[in-house]
Amino acid sequence: MTAILDNFEFTQWPKIHYGSGVTQNLKTRLDDLETVLWVTGGKKGTYSAYFKRFLELTDIQIPSDNIVQIGAEPSPSDIDEISRKFQNENHQTKITKVIAIGGGSVLDAGKALAAMLMTEHSLLDYLEGVGKGLPLPDHILPFIAIPTTSGTGSEMTSNAVFSQVGNKGFKKSIRHDKLIPTEIWLDARLTMSCPPLQTACCGLDAFTQLLESYLSTKSSLITDTLAEKGLELIIRNLIPACTNKADDPDVRGELAIAAMLSGSCLANAGLGIVHGIAGPMGGLYEIPHGVACAGLIAEANQTTLDALIKNDDSSQDATHAIHKMAKIGRMCTQNTSLEDSSLPANKLSDMDYCQILVDTLFAWQKELNIPKFYQYGLRTDALDDLVRSSSNRNNPAVLSKAEIKALITACI
Repeated sequence: MTAILDNFEFTQWPKIHYGSGVTQNLKTRLDDLETVLWVTGGKKGTYSAYFKRFLELTDIQIPSDNIVQIGAEPSPSDIDEISRKFQNENHQTKITKVIAIGGGSVLDAGKALAAMLMTEHSLLDYLEGVGKGLPLPDHILPFIAIPTTSGTGSEMTSNAVFSQVGNKGFKKSIRHDKLIPTEIWLDARLTMSCPPLQTACCGLDAFTQLLESYLSTKSSLITDTLAEKGLELIIRNLIPACTNKADDPDVRGELAIAAMLSGSCLANAGLGIVHGIAGPMGGLYEIPHGVACAGLIAEANQTTLDALIKNDDSSQDATHAIHKMAKIGRMCTQNTSLEDSSLPANKLSDMDYCQILVDTLFAWQKELNIPKFYQYGLRTDALDDLVRSSSNRNNPAVLSKAEIKALITACI
Protein backbone atom coordinates (compact mmCIF):
# COMPACT_ATOMS: atom_id res chain seq x y z
CA MET A 1 0.00 0.00 0.00
CA THR A 2 1.29 3.46 -0.91
CA ALA A 3 2.10 5.44 2.22
CA ILE A 4 1.92 9.20 2.41
CA LEU A 5 5.55 9.40 3.49
CA ASP A 6 6.99 7.02 0.87
CA ASN A 7 10.02 8.46 -0.88
CA PHE A 8 9.37 10.00 -4.26
CA GLU A 9 10.58 12.70 -6.63
CA PHE A 10 8.43 15.02 -8.69
CA THR A 11 9.43 16.82 -11.89
CA GLN A 12 8.95 20.51 -12.48
CA TRP A 13 5.92 21.99 -14.22
CA PRO A 14 6.10 24.58 -16.99
CA LYS A 15 4.32 27.90 -16.74
CA ILE A 16 0.68 27.26 -17.71
CA HIS A 17 -1.67 29.64 -19.50
CA TYR A 18 -5.22 28.25 -19.52
CA GLY A 19 -8.51 29.55 -20.87
CA SER A 20 -10.82 29.59 -23.87
CA GLY A 21 -9.17 31.96 -26.36
CA VAL A 22 -6.13 32.49 -24.12
CA THR A 23 -3.69 32.22 -27.05
CA GLN A 24 -4.85 35.64 -28.25
CA ASN A 25 -2.45 36.97 -25.60
CA LEU A 26 0.57 35.14 -26.99
CA LYS A 27 1.60 37.81 -29.47
CA THR A 28 2.29 40.36 -26.75
CA ARG A 29 4.66 37.92 -25.01
CA LEU A 30 6.92 37.25 -28.00
CA ASP A 31 9.93 39.49 -28.41
CA ASP A 32 10.98 38.67 -31.97
CA LEU A 33 8.53 36.85 -34.22
CA GLU A 34 11.09 36.66 -37.03
CA THR A 35 13.31 34.25 -35.08
CA VAL A 36 10.60 31.78 -34.02
CA LEU A 37 10.35 28.33 -35.63
CA TRP A 38 6.68 27.31 -35.77
CA VAL A 39 5.92 23.57 -35.79
CA THR A 40 2.41 22.44 -36.67
CA GLY A 41 0.47 19.64 -38.38
CA GLY A 42 -1.35 19.17 -41.66
CA LYS A 43 -0.13 18.42 -45.15
CA LYS A 44 2.56 20.61 -46.64
CA GLY A 45 1.05 23.87 -47.82
CA THR A 46 -2.38 23.11 -46.33
CA TYR A 47 -2.88 24.38 -42.81
CA SER A 48 -5.10 22.55 -40.37
CA ALA A 49 -8.31 24.06 -39.02
CA TYR A 50 -6.76 24.56 -35.59
CA PHE A 51 -3.74 26.38 -37.02
CA LYS A 52 -5.99 28.68 -39.05
CA ARG A 53 -8.00 29.31 -35.89
CA PHE A 54 -4.78 30.08 -34.01
CA LEU A 55 -3.76 32.64 -36.63
CA GLU A 56 -7.21 34.27 -36.40
CA LEU A 57 -7.09 34.45 -32.59
CA THR A 58 -3.56 35.80 -32.33
CA ASP A 59 -3.33 37.96 -35.46
CA ILE A 60 0.29 36.79 -35.78
CA GLN A 61 1.88 37.14 -39.20
CA ILE A 62 4.25 34.19 -39.63
CA PRO A 63 6.80 33.99 -42.46
CA SER A 64 6.03 30.80 -44.40
CA ASP A 65 9.72 29.87 -44.36
CA ASN A 66 9.53 29.62 -40.57
CA ILE A 67 6.67 27.09 -40.53
CA VAL A 68 7.36 23.35 -40.36
CA GLN A 69 4.52 20.86 -40.84
CA ILE A 70 4.51 17.39 -39.28
CA GLY A 71 1.96 15.21 -41.08
CA ALA A 72 2.27 12.02 -39.02
CA GLU A 73 4.29 10.49 -36.20
CA PRO A 74 7.79 11.75 -37.06
CA SER A 75 10.85 9.61 -37.70
CA PRO A 76 14.42 10.54 -36.72
CA SER A 77 15.21 11.28 -40.37
CA ASP A 78 12.32 13.76 -40.53
CA ILE A 79 13.78 15.71 -37.63
CA ASP A 80 17.30 15.53 -39.06
CA GLU A 81 16.14 16.97 -42.39
CA ILE A 82 14.39 19.91 -40.72
CA SER A 83 17.35 20.56 -38.43
CA ARG A 84 19.79 20.68 -41.32
CA LYS A 85 17.59 23.14 -43.16
CA PHE A 86 17.55 25.64 -40.30
CA GLN A 87 21.19 25.10 -39.39
CA ASN A 88 22.27 25.91 -42.93
CA GLU A 89 24.37 29.07 -42.97
CA ASN A 90 22.45 30.26 -46.01
CA HIS A 91 19.12 30.18 -44.17
CA GLN A 92 17.98 33.75 -43.68
CA THR A 93 16.88 33.41 -40.05
CA LYS A 94 18.69 32.22 -36.95
CA ILE A 95 16.09 30.47 -34.81
CA THR A 96 16.00 31.47 -31.14
CA LYS A 97 12.73 29.85 -30.01
CA VAL A 98 10.47 26.95 -31.03
CA ILE A 99 6.67 27.00 -30.74
CA ALA A 100 4.70 23.83 -31.51
CA ILE A 101 0.95 23.92 -32.14
CA GLY A 102 -0.69 20.53 -32.59
CA GLY A 103 -1.11 17.04 -31.20
CA GLY A 104 1.43 14.84 -29.47
CA SER A 105 3.52 14.14 -32.55
CA VAL A 106 3.81 17.84 -33.32
CA LEU A 107 4.77 18.68 -29.74
CA ASP A 108 7.37 15.90 -29.68
CA ALA A 109 8.81 17.18 -32.96
CA GLY A 110 9.00 20.67 -31.47
CA LYS A 111 10.86 19.39 -28.43
CA ALA A 112 13.36 17.53 -30.58
CA LEU A 113 13.97 20.51 -32.85
CA ALA A 114 14.57 22.77 -29.84
CA ALA A 115 17.37 20.37 -28.88
CA MET A 116 18.67 19.31 -32.30
CA LEU A 117 19.12 22.85 -33.58
CA MET A 118 21.81 23.14 -30.91
CA THR A 119 23.82 20.11 -32.09
CA GLU A 120 25.15 18.68 -35.35
CA HIS A 121 24.40 15.08 -34.39
CA SER A 122 21.54 12.99 -35.76
CA LEU A 123 18.51 12.51 -33.54
CA LEU A 124 19.18 8.77 -33.78
CA ASP A 125 22.37 9.25 -31.78
CA TYR A 126 20.29 10.29 -28.76
CA LEU A 127 17.41 7.79 -28.91
CA GLU A 128 17.19 5.38 -25.98
CA GLY A 129 18.04 1.79 -26.82
CA VAL A 130 18.75 2.20 -30.54
CA GLY A 131 21.15 5.15 -30.82
CA LYS A 132 24.69 5.81 -29.64
CA GLY A 133 23.55 6.66 -26.14
CA LEU A 134 24.76 10.23 -26.35
CA PRO A 135 23.37 12.63 -23.73
CA LEU A 136 21.27 15.47 -25.08
CA PRO A 137 22.88 18.92 -24.87
CA ASP A 138 22.16 20.77 -21.63
CA HIS A 139 21.43 23.95 -23.53
CA ILE A 140 18.41 23.84 -25.83
CA LEU A 141 16.21 26.55 -27.30
CA PRO A 142 13.21 27.85 -25.35
CA PHE A 143 10.15 25.78 -26.30
CA ILE A 144 6.45 26.70 -26.06
CA ALA A 145 3.83 23.93 -26.40
CA ILE A 146 0.27 24.64 -27.56
CA PRO A 147 -1.64 21.32 -27.62
CA THR A 148 -4.66 21.04 -29.92
CA THR A 149 -5.65 17.50 -28.96
CA SER A 150 -6.30 16.19 -25.46
CA GLY A 151 -4.27 13.01 -25.40
CA THR A 152 -0.57 12.42 -24.95
CA GLY A 153 0.17 15.04 -22.31
CA SER A 154 3.48 15.67 -24.11
CA GLU A 155 3.24 19.29 -22.99
CA MET A 156 4.15 18.13 -19.47
CA THR A 157 6.81 15.50 -20.08
CA SER A 158 10.59 15.45 -20.36
CA ASN A 159 10.68 13.01 -23.27
CA ALA A 160 9.74 12.94 -26.94
CA VAL A 161 8.87 9.77 -28.88
CA PHE A 162 9.91 8.88 -32.44
CA SER A 163 9.28 5.83 -34.55
CA GLN A 164 10.63 3.94 -37.50
CA VAL A 165 8.10 1.45 -38.85
CA GLY A 166 9.06 -1.95 -40.29
CA ASN A 167 10.41 -5.41 -39.43
CA LYS A 168 13.22 -3.78 -37.47
CA GLY A 169 11.06 -0.86 -36.49
CA PHE A 170 11.14 0.90 -33.17
CA LYS A 171 9.38 3.52 -31.12
CA LYS A 172 11.88 5.15 -28.79
CA SER A 173 12.37 8.34 -26.78
CA ILE A 174 14.85 11.08 -26.21
CA ARG A 175 14.79 12.22 -22.60
CA HIS A 176 16.10 15.23 -20.69
CA ASP A 177 14.63 17.58 -18.08
CA LYS A 178 15.31 20.45 -20.50
CA LEU A 179 12.68 18.98 -22.86
CA ILE A 180 9.92 20.04 -20.48
CA PRO A 181 8.43 23.07 -22.26
CA THR A 182 9.19 26.56 -21.04
CA GLU A 183 5.48 27.42 -21.24
CA ILE A 184 2.26 25.70 -22.26
CA TRP A 185 -0.88 27.36 -23.54
CA LEU A 186 -4.12 25.40 -23.13
CA ASP A 187 -6.81 26.94 -25.31
CA ALA A 188 -10.09 25.04 -25.61
CA ARG A 189 -10.94 26.86 -28.84
CA LEU A 190 -8.01 25.22 -30.59
CA THR A 191 -9.26 21.70 -29.74
CA MET A 192 -12.79 22.11 -31.09
CA SER A 193 -11.84 21.17 -34.66
CA CYS A 194 -10.51 17.79 -33.49
CA PRO A 195 -12.87 15.22 -35.15
CA PRO A 196 -14.87 12.72 -33.05
CA LEU A 197 -12.73 9.62 -33.61
CA GLN A 198 -9.48 11.48 -32.96
CA THR A 199 -11.02 13.10 -29.88
CA ALA A 200 -12.05 9.63 -28.68
CA CYS A 201 -8.67 7.99 -29.24
CA CYS A 202 -6.79 10.91 -27.71
CA GLY A 203 -9.14 10.96 -24.73
CA LEU A 204 -8.70 7.22 -24.16
CA ASP A 205 -4.93 7.65 -24.44
CA ALA A 206 -5.09 10.27 -21.68
CA PHE A 207 -7.41 8.05 -19.64
CA THR A 208 -4.96 5.15 -20.06
CA GLN A 209 -2.05 7.29 -18.90
CA LEU A 210 -3.97 8.46 -15.87
CA LEU A 211 -5.22 4.99 -14.93
CA GLU A 212 -1.87 3.30 -15.50
CA SER A 213 -0.08 5.97 -13.46
CA TYR A 214 -2.71 5.62 -10.72
CA LEU A 215 -2.26 1.83 -10.57
CA SER A 216 1.50 1.99 -11.13
CA THR A 217 3.85 0.36 -8.65
CA LYS A 218 5.66 3.73 -8.61
CA SER A 219 2.64 5.91 -7.82
CA SER A 220 2.71 8.44 -4.98
CA LEU A 221 0.29 10.59 -3.02
CA ILE A 222 0.76 13.47 -5.48
CA THR A 223 0.33 11.42 -8.67
CA ASP A 224 -2.69 9.65 -7.17
CA THR A 225 -4.33 12.99 -6.37
CA LEU A 226 -3.71 14.36 -9.86
CA ALA A 227 -4.76 11.11 -11.55
CA GLU A 228 -8.05 10.91 -9.68
CA LYS A 229 -9.00 14.42 -10.78
CA GLY A 230 -7.95 13.75 -14.37
CA LEU A 231 -9.93 10.49 -14.53
CA GLU A 232 -12.98 12.26 -13.12
CA LEU A 233 -12.73 14.94 -15.83
CA ILE A 234 -12.51 12.40 -18.65
CA ILE A 235 -15.35 10.25 -17.30
CA ARG A 236 -17.52 13.37 -17.25
CA ASN A 237 -16.50 14.86 -20.59
CA LEU A 238 -15.28 12.23 -23.09
CA ILE A 239 -18.62 11.16 -24.56
CA PRO A 240 -20.01 14.74 -24.72
CA ALA A 241 -16.81 15.94 -26.47
CA CYS A 242 -17.25 13.24 -29.11
CA THR A 243 -20.98 13.81 -29.60
CA ASN A 244 -23.32 16.67 -28.70
CA LYS A 245 -20.91 19.05 -26.92
CA ALA A 246 -17.90 19.04 -29.23
CA ASP A 247 -18.01 22.86 -29.39
CA ASP A 248 -18.49 23.41 -25.66
CA PRO A 249 -15.38 25.23 -24.36
CA ASP A 250 -15.92 23.91 -20.83
CA VAL A 251 -16.05 20.29 -22.02
CA ARG A 252 -13.02 20.71 -24.27
CA GLY A 253 -11.17 22.67 -21.62
CA GLU A 254 -11.66 20.02 -18.95
CA LEU A 255 -10.37 17.35 -21.34
CA ALA A 256 -7.32 19.52 -22.01
CA ILE A 257 -6.67 19.79 -18.27
CA ALA A 258 -7.07 16.00 -17.90
CA ALA A 259 -4.55 15.35 -20.69
CA MET A 260 -2.11 17.78 -19.10
CA LEU A 261 -2.46 15.97 -15.77
CA SER A 262 -1.93 12.63 -17.51
CA GLY A 263 1.42 13.88 -18.81
CA SER A 264 2.52 14.90 -15.35
CA CYS A 265 1.38 11.59 -13.86
CA LEU A 266 3.17 9.42 -16.40
CA ALA A 267 6.34 11.49 -16.03
CA ASN A 268 6.35 10.85 -12.29
CA ALA A 269 4.75 7.42 -11.82
CA GLY A 270 5.35 5.59 -15.10
CA LEU A 271 2.90 3.54 -17.14
CA GLY A 272 1.62 -0.02 -17.43
CA ILE A 273 0.80 -2.85 -19.79
CA VAL A 274 -1.13 -0.85 -22.42
CA HIS A 275 1.87 1.36 -23.13
CA GLY A 276 4.15 -1.65 -22.74
CA ILE A 277 2.37 -3.06 -25.81
CA ALA A 278 1.52 0.17 -27.66
CA GLY A 279 5.17 1.26 -27.81
CA PRO A 280 6.53 -1.69 -29.81
CA MET A 281 3.23 -1.92 -31.73
CA GLY A 282 3.87 1.58 -33.13
CA GLY A 283 7.29 0.49 -34.37
CA LEU A 284 6.07 -2.67 -36.09
CA TYR A 285 2.82 -1.36 -37.56
CA GLU A 286 1.54 1.98 -38.76
CA ILE A 287 -0.95 2.20 -35.91
CA PRO A 288 -1.39 5.69 -34.41
CA HIS A 289 -0.54 5.73 -30.73
CA GLY A 290 -3.99 6.94 -29.68
CA VAL A 291 -5.66 4.13 -31.65
CA ALA A 292 -3.33 1.58 -30.03
CA CYS A 293 -4.17 2.74 -26.51
CA ALA A 294 -7.89 3.10 -27.24
CA GLY A 295 -8.00 -0.40 -28.72
CA LEU A 296 -6.10 -2.07 -25.88
CA ILE A 297 -7.41 -0.30 -22.80
CA ALA A 298 -10.51 -2.41 -22.02
CA GLU A 299 -9.04 -5.87 -22.65
CA ALA A 300 -5.78 -4.98 -20.89
CA ASN A 301 -7.62 -3.83 -17.77
CA GLN A 302 -9.83 -6.93 -17.81
CA THR A 303 -6.72 -9.13 -17.99
CA THR A 304 -5.03 -7.11 -15.25
CA LEU A 305 -8.11 -7.28 -13.03
CA ASP A 306 -8.35 -11.07 -13.49
CA ALA A 307 -4.69 -11.40 -12.50
CA LEU A 308 -5.15 -9.16 -9.46
CA ILE A 309 -8.12 -11.19 -8.29
CA LYS A 310 -6.02 -14.38 -8.49
CA ASN A 311 -3.37 -12.76 -6.27
CA ASP A 312 -5.71 -10.88 -3.93
CA ASP A 313 -5.58 -13.39 -1.08
CA SER A 314 -1.78 -13.50 -0.99
CA SER A 315 -0.72 -10.00 -1.99
CA GLN A 316 -1.33 -6.74 -0.15
CA ASP A 317 -0.29 -4.87 -3.33
CA ALA A 318 -3.00 -6.68 -5.32
CA THR A 319 -5.60 -5.78 -2.71
CA HIS A 320 -4.52 -2.15 -2.84
CA ALA A 321 -4.69 -2.07 -6.65
CA ILE A 322 -8.17 -3.60 -6.59
CA HIS A 323 -9.27 -0.94 -4.10
CA LYS A 324 -7.95 1.79 -6.39
CA MET A 325 -9.62 0.33 -9.48
CA ALA A 326 -12.87 0.16 -7.53
CA LYS A 327 -12.58 3.83 -6.64
CA ILE A 328 -12.51 4.73 -10.34
CA GLY A 329 -15.38 2.31 -10.94
CA ARG A 330 -17.43 4.30 -8.44
CA MET A 331 -16.66 7.45 -10.46
CA CYS A 332 -18.03 5.69 -13.54
CA THR A 333 -21.35 5.01 -11.80
CA GLN A 334 -21.92 8.75 -11.47
CA ASN A 335 -22.46 8.84 -15.24
CA THR A 336 -23.94 5.35 -15.58
CA SER A 337 -27.25 3.90 -14.42
CA LEU A 338 -27.05 0.96 -12.02
CA GLU A 339 -30.51 -0.31 -13.03
CA ASP A 340 -29.04 -3.32 -14.82
CA SER A 341 -27.18 -4.43 -11.71
CA SER A 342 -28.67 -7.15 -9.55
CA LEU A 343 -27.49 -5.29 -6.46
CA PRO A 344 -28.21 -1.77 -5.24
CA ALA A 345 -25.26 0.60 -5.16
CA ASN A 346 -24.76 0.24 -1.41
CA LYS A 347 -24.39 -3.55 -1.79
CA LEU A 348 -21.73 -3.51 -4.49
CA SER A 349 -18.28 -4.79 -3.54
CA ASP A 350 -14.88 -3.54 -4.65
CA MET A 351 -14.82 -6.36 -7.21
CA ASP A 352 -18.17 -5.18 -8.59
CA TYR A 353 -16.89 -1.64 -9.00
CA CYS A 354 -13.70 -2.87 -10.65
CA GLN A 355 -15.80 -4.71 -13.19
CA ILE A 356 -17.94 -1.60 -13.71
CA LEU A 357 -14.76 0.28 -14.64
CA VAL A 358 -13.76 -2.38 -17.16
CA ASP A 359 -17.30 -2.65 -18.56
CA THR A 360 -17.38 1.13 -18.96
CA LEU A 361 -14.19 0.94 -21.05
CA PHE A 362 -15.69 -1.76 -23.28
CA ALA A 363 -18.85 0.34 -23.65
CA TRP A 364 -16.82 3.41 -24.62
CA GLN A 365 -14.95 1.43 -27.27
CA LYS A 366 -18.24 0.36 -28.80
CA GLU A 367 -20.00 3.73 -28.56
CA LEU A 368 -16.99 5.62 -29.94
CA ASN A 369 -16.36 3.13 -32.78
CA ILE A 370 -12.72 2.50 -31.84
CA PRO A 371 -11.05 0.66 -34.75
CA LYS A 372 -9.90 -2.94 -34.49
CA PHE A 373 -6.25 -3.65 -35.18
CA TYR A 374 -6.86 -5.88 -38.21
CA GLN A 375 -7.62 -2.66 -40.09
CA TYR A 376 -3.94 -1.76 -39.70
CA GLY A 377 -2.55 -5.11 -40.84
CA LEU A 378 -2.22 -6.81 -37.45
CA ARG A 379 -2.84 -10.58 -37.75
CA THR A 380 -3.36 -13.23 -35.09
CA ASP A 381 -0.76 -15.51 -36.74
CA ALA A 382 2.00 -12.87 -36.66
CA LEU A 383 2.18 -11.66 -33.08
CA ASP A 384 5.39 -13.23 -31.84
CA ASP A 385 7.63 -10.20 -32.45
CA LEU A 386 5.11 -7.85 -30.83
CA VAL A 387 4.61 -10.08 -27.79
CA ARG A 388 8.36 -10.57 -27.40
CA SER A 389 8.93 -6.80 -27.47
CA SER A 390 6.08 -5.97 -25.08
CA SER A 391 6.59 -5.36 -21.37
CA ASN A 392 4.58 -4.95 -18.19
CA ARG A 393 6.33 -1.70 -17.27
CA ASN A 394 4.83 -0.70 -13.88
CA ASN A 395 1.61 -2.72 -14.18
CA PRO A 396 0.16 -3.72 -10.78
CA ALA A 397 -0.04 -7.35 -11.98
CA VAL A 398 2.77 -9.01 -13.92
CA LEU A 399 1.21 -10.60 -17.00
CA SER A 400 2.80 -13.57 -18.74
CA LYS A 401 3.68 -13.57 -22.42
CA ALA A 402 0.73 -15.91 -22.97
CA GLU A 403 -1.64 -13.46 -21.26
CA ILE A 404 -0.22 -10.56 -23.28
CA LYS A 405 -0.69 -12.49 -26.52
CA ALA A 406 -4.27 -13.39 -25.57
CA LEU A 407 -5.23 -9.79 -24.80
CA ILE A 408 -3.71 -8.49 -28.06
CA THR A 409 -5.51 -11.24 -29.99
CA ALA A 410 -8.80 -10.20 -28.42
CA CYS A 411 -8.29 -6.67 -29.77
CA ILE A 412 -7.58 -7.66 -33.37
